[in-house]
Amino acid sequence: MFGLFLITVTVLAYQPVWHAGFIWDDDRYVTDNATLHSLAGLWQIWFQPGVTSQYYPLTFTIFWLEYHLWGLNPLGFHLVNVLLHSLNAILLWRILRRLRVPGAWLAGAIFALHPVNVMSVAWVTELKNTLSTALALGAGHAYLRFSGLGTEDGYNARRRWLYYVLALILFLLAMCAKTAVSFLPVTLLLVIWWQRSRINWRDVLTVVPMIGIVAVMGLVTVSMEHHSEAASSDKFNLNLAERILISGRSFWFYLGKLFFPHQLTFIYERWKIDAGSVWQYVYPVAVLVILGVLWKARRRIGKGIWVAAMHFYICTSMLILIMTLFMMRYSFVSDHWQYFGCMSVIAVVAAGIMKLLDSGAKIWSMAIITGFLLVLGTLTWRQCGIYANSETLWRATIAENSDCGLAHNNLGLMLLDKGQTDEALLHLQRAEEINPDNATAQNNLGSALLQHGDSKEALVRYKRALAIQSDYAPAYNNLGDFFIKQGQADEAIPYLLKALAIEPNLTDASYNLGNAFVQKGELDAAIQQWQKVLKIQPEHAKALNNLGNALLGEGQIQPAIGYLRRAVDAQPDFADANNNLGTALIQGGQTEEAVHVLEKTLKIHPDFVPAQNNLAWVLATCSRPNIRNGGESVKLAQRAEKLSGGNNPLILRTLAAAYAENGQFANAVAVAQQALRLLPPDSALAGNIQDQIQHYETGLPIRE
Repeated sequence: MFGLFLITVTVLAYQPVWHAGFIWDDDRYVTDNATLHSLAGLWQIWFQPGVTSQYYPLTFTIFWLEYHLWGLNPLGFHLVNVLLHSLNAILLWRILRRLRVPGAWLAGAIFALHPVNVMSVAWVTELKNTLSTALALGAGHAYLRFSGLGTEDGYNARRRWLYYVLALILFLLAMCAKTAVSFLPVTLLLVIWWQRSRINWRDVLTVVPMIGIVAVMGLVTVSMEHHSEAASSDKFNLNLAERILISGRSFWFYLGKLFFPHQLTFIYERWKIDAGSVWQYVYPVAVLVILGVLWKARRRIGKGIWVAAMHFYICTSMLILIMTLFMMRYSFVSDHWQYFGCMSVIAVVAAGIMKLLDSGAKIWSMAIITGFLLVLGTLTWRQCGIYANSETLWRATIAENSDCGLAHNNLGLMLLDKGQTDEALLHLQRAEEINPDNATAQNNLGSALLQHGDSKEALVRYKRALAIQSDYAPAYNNLGDFFIKQGQADEAIPYLLKALAIEPNLTDASYNLGNAFVQKGELDAAIQQWQKVLKIQPEHAKALNNLGNALLGEGQIQPAIGYLRRAVDAQPDFADANNNLGTALIQGGQTEEAVHVLEKTLKIHPDFVPAQNNLAWVLATCSRPNIRNGGESVKLAQRAEKLSGGNNPLILRTLAAAYAENGQFANAVAVAQQALRLLPPDSALAGNIQDQIQHYETGLPIRE
């Protein structure tokens, strides 16, 4: 019953994530991860290290399963994380209960509802955290049963080795989910010492296989991190003294957030570490002092508190002494890095609360505990709100950490995609001010300047990005795109090929290379590039649209319709794809559906001229009387003519057809003749309009 209670309160506290979307890094792990789409991808996840951003094959296998169960619907991904978190709370409660820790049930409830864990639960990417912790706790529980620790009765010695094998299997799986739980063998030895006041050689031997697993998986993780941008950044050239300072400071930071979870954010301020500053040594010295005091007082207050403090330090603050992680380029601390470590402190707090309240009336004790859990649950519910979507996340991060270059950069890019160029430029300029020697900041500022109309300065920024980092593929891609927009395909292609030489799976570069080939009239080469994009990113709406349009131009109507439907499914508000689908449906004889698609397009984008023109043409010329509507056709064509400036012969031709369908033949002839004056006399469209004028002069509309 208490397990069901924990699941229920966890699901309720995390209710806001039911409606949350994907955020930062979820593209690399889920939405743009091509390995999730096929059985071949599943094989690559396990046997081709490097194909995924980190070698956590079990985590990516779960993502693979989820993708095949509910596609890219974020609800399913979020609910799995929430349920795993509630399972972790249950496992923590059961382990502490087995070790006879007072208030084990309260520790489970605090862990379930503490807002410091929101980052691990509400962020889809951090399935690796919730999954690895569940498996590590399962391994720990099995090891306790093997060792006989905390056993009260009914222990079957003959089955103990089965529990040991189970513990090893679960721990191996945990390490395949995320290596953050690699300190479990040390924790188990600490627990043995706490429970038995000694550690013998048999205890050490039983954890040696776990240490072997840690060594192998740890080497893989270190290798993967080494090949990331983190390893080559000057910000990661930390000497031992600096690492010690960070380790000590992070211990107190994490402890502070546990006891006072205020101003929690996605990216915390990155501290300025100075090994020559005496006051910064206060943090590591204070860690040594508190651990020493707890050790000295172990006979009076119990060994468990010292064990809890050691577990907390080892799991939250010791890793920096060994290696640096990619995310440390932005901050030396993060809420999700204390997910496994915070359990020991929570257990001590829960035990303390229960001892303090034991002397009071039970009804008042339960009232106090209920109020405490309600506060935690409310804080968690509020904290979940910042993970609703990427824009909300970055704005919330900036509100707490105004000097977070990553947040300014990513928010700027999002605003740029939404067409809010002025605000985007402000954030990207701020990102560049914070990190002037960062290639990404220079490159993205260039994109904003280009969209703002300052192409000269944009070009300078792209080239400055390459001066900072000569192998920065996105800058080569943007230079290629820049020259495509200038109509200089020959200039663009070398830059795009260079980008793909550095990052063969950079879909933006392949997409742009296809566009460059179109400019050169090499349609088959363009189609090959867009097909390459779709192998990596099957729901790339722009590539689907371009490929569909290209096939339509070659007369392959049904394949074109298939690609254009996929483009619209991938991005329902993509006006160009909707319009092209309407055009393809018209050519395929599916006129009623074409009208529906074009009408839907205009509901989303009322002033989208191509859709207005196409719908007006269908309503004026369709051979089926139930579809024709001369009055509506005239309104649409007149609106399209006004928005286009009145000098587009294709729209004027449509307006003439609309007038004719509405019985206004004199207007039809006049407008058609106006269209002719704008066209070369020998063009195919001019000949087509001349034929239409003959119909209008005899009082006949045209039919298709």
